[in-house]
Amino acid sequence: MGFLSIRKVEYIGDRYYFESPTFADGISIIEGPNGTGKSTFFNLIYYGLGGRVEEFDPASTEVHKEVVNDSNNLVRLVIGIGGQTFTLSRRLGDNSITVIKSTQEVDGVSEELQAQTFPIFRREEAATFSDWLLAALNIPVVDIFQGGKQFKLNFTDLARLVYHNQSPDPNGIYKPADTASFVSDSLEIRRAIFQILVGKTLMELYAAIGVQKNAERDHLAARAVHQEYKDIVDHLLRASGAKEISNSKALTERIAELENQISSLLDTRKAFSRGHLGNEQAQQTLAAELQQVRELEVQRRDIDEQREQLFNEAGRLVDVERALEADIQRINKVIYAHGQLNLFSRDTCPYCLNDVSRTPGHCVCGHAVEELDYQRFFYSPAEYLEILKGKTKALGTLRLAIRGVRDEHAHWNQEREGILRKISDRRERISDAGAGPERVEAALEELDDRLLEVREQLAKCQEALRLENKLGTLLNRVSDKKKALDIAKLEVQRLDSASKVELQNQISQFDRVYNNFMTSAVADCRSAVIDTQTYLPIINEGQYREHSAKVPKRFLYYLALLQLALLSDIPFPRLLLVDTPETAGIDLEALVKVLRQINELENPLDKPFQIIFSTGVGKFPPEFASNVVLRLSKDERLLIAKDLSTPSS
Repeated sequence: MGFLSIRKVEYIGDRYYFESPTFADGISIIEGPNGTGKSTFFNLIYYGLGGRVEEFDPASTEVHKEVVNDSNNLVRLVIGIGGQTFTLSRRLGDNSITVIKSTQEVDGVSEELQAQTFPIFRREEAATFSDWLLAALNIPVVDIFQGGKQFKLNFTDLARLVYHNQSPDPNGIYKPADTASFVSDSLEIRRAIFQILVGKTLMELYAAIGVQKNAERDHLAARAVHQEYKDIVDHLLRASGAKEISNSKALTERIAELENQISSLLDTRKAFSRGHLGNEQAQQTLAAELQQVRELEVQRRDIDEQREQLFNEAGRLVDVERALEADIQRINKVIYAHGQLNLFSRDTCPYCLNDVSRTPGHCVCGHAVEELDYQRFFYSPAEYLEILKGKTKALGTLRLAIRGVRDEHAHWNQEREGILRKISDRRERISDAGAGPERVEAALEELDDRLLEVREQLAKCQEALRLENKLGTLLNRVSDKKKALDIAKLEVQRLDSASKVELQNQISQFDRVYNNFMTSAVADCRSAVIDTQTYLPIINEGQYREHSAKVPKRFLYYLALLQLALLSDIPFPRLLLVDTPETAGIDLEALVKVLRQINELENPLDKPFQIIFSTGVGKFPPEFASNVVLRLSKDERLLIAKDLSTPSS
C-alpha cells in the first residue's frame, strides 16, 4: 500500500518563522528540553495534514500565543507519497488546503505544475483533502453507519494510530479524536480504524458495506417513487372512467383498434356524401365545407380545454395570493410585536424567557452545536424584514401571473367567438347548397358524434399508455436497484468471510510482534496481547498495574503496527509521529530500552519507512545520536522571531 513521508515542515508568519531540515527515510530525532517547541513541531505537521489543533484556535482556553497572535501565517509541508512529492499549504484559521505537485523533468521536458485546493470539512459531494490523501495512499474512503447516521472516515481518524501525541490519558492507546463525542470515540469507530489499517480485505469490506448501504438507500428511494407514481396513475385512470387497469401490450392493441375504427368512420362519411348528394361540383363543395366545419369544431374543443385549464390555474393562483397576503399580515404583526416587546432571541431561555449569556458554538443548555446546523426558531428584526421583503416580492410576481392568466383567458374567449361565427357561416352555406341539408345535417352529426367519442377514447388510451410506459420504466429501475443491492449483499458476505480469516491472522501476527517488543523492553512483562474485540493491550493477562509500563504499552503498540506494515501489504502508511513519549512517566534507562526496539524492526523486503520522534536532551539510545536532525534549546526555540526593525526590501 502507499507510503507517506514528511520531508519538510515550514511555518511562515509576519512575526515568526520556522523551516525544518529535510527529513530522510528511517529515524529522525528532534531533541530539546520541555517548552522549546517539540509539541508545536508535531502540531504543525498534524495541522498541515488537515487536523484540528486546539492550541491554534483563538477561542480555545489554552492557546499558543506566538501562533495565535501572529498574522498572515501558514503551515507548509513537503510530503512524499508513492515516489511523488507534494507541497501542502494551509493558512491558520482556514479550512482548506492547497496541494501542489512538484514538477518533474522527463527527457528534458518539464511537466506542467499542478495545483488544487481542497476543503477540509465535507460539504455535500465535494471531494475533501482527506479524500485526496487517502486516494493517493490507495485507501478507499469508507462510510461508517452508526446510530442511524452515516459519515466517512477521514485521514485524521486513521492518524489516531499514526500520531503518538502527548495524550492526557496515560492509559489510552488511540490519539484522542479531534472532536470528542460518543460517536467519534466509540468502540465501533476505534475498531474500524484498527481493522482498516491492518487488513486489506477488511478495508475492502468496509468499502463494500458502504456500497451496500448506498444500494439499500437507492432501492428504497426507487421503490417509493414507483409506488407514488403508481398511485397517481391509478387515480388518473379512475378519474378518466377506466374500469380496469391494462398493461402496455393491451393498451397498444386497443389503440390500434380505435385507429382502425376512426379510419372506417371517415371512409363511411366520404362514401355517404358522394353517393347521396347532388352533382360532383356540389359534392366537392360540400365535402370542403364539411371538412372545414370539422376542423373548426376541433379548434373549438381545444380552445374550450385551454379555457378550462386557465380557469383552474387562475383559481389556484388566487388561493396562493390569499395565503401570501395572510403570511405578510402575520409577519407584520410579528415584526411589530418583536419591535415593541423584544419577545424572543436565540439567546433567550425558551422556558422562563430570561436572557441567557450563550457561549458561541453552544446551545443555551451548554451543549456544543454547529451554529449553522441546527433548526432556527428565533429571528432578528432584520431577518424578519428580509422574510417580509421576500414574501412581498413573491406576492407582486404572483399578481403579475394572475393578470397574465386573465388576459390569456380573455384572448381565448375572443378566439372562441370567432370560431363559432365561422362554424355558423359554413353551416349556412351547407344548407344553401340545396342538397338535402336536413338529412345531411343529421347524418353528419351522428358521424361527428361517433368520431368524437372514438377520438376521446383514443386520447385516453394514448395517455394511459404514456403513463404505463413511465411506470414500466420506474419498475425496471426498481428491479435494477434490487439487483445491485443483491450483488452488494453477496459481495459483503464474501468479504466478511474472507476478512474474518485475515483479521484473525493479523491479530495473531500483531500479538507475536507486540509480545516480543514488550517482553524485551519491560522485565516484569510475561505476556502482551490485544483483546480480540477491542484491540486494546492486555498485559500479563490483565493483572499488570505497573505505572512504568504505560509508555512502552502505547509506543510499542504503534511500533508493532509499523512492523506489520513492513512484513505484509497492509494500508498502514509506514509513518510514525511520536511526540516526547517520556512525558507519561518513565525513567531514562527504561525509555532507552523501549526506543531500542526500533532497531529490532524486521524489514525483509527493504520497504521505506519513517519514524519522527521528539525527546528530551540525551533521552535516547547513544547509537541514535547520528539521527538527531534538529536540536532545540531555551535560547533556540522552534519558532524564530523575525527582526521587525529591518524594513523588508
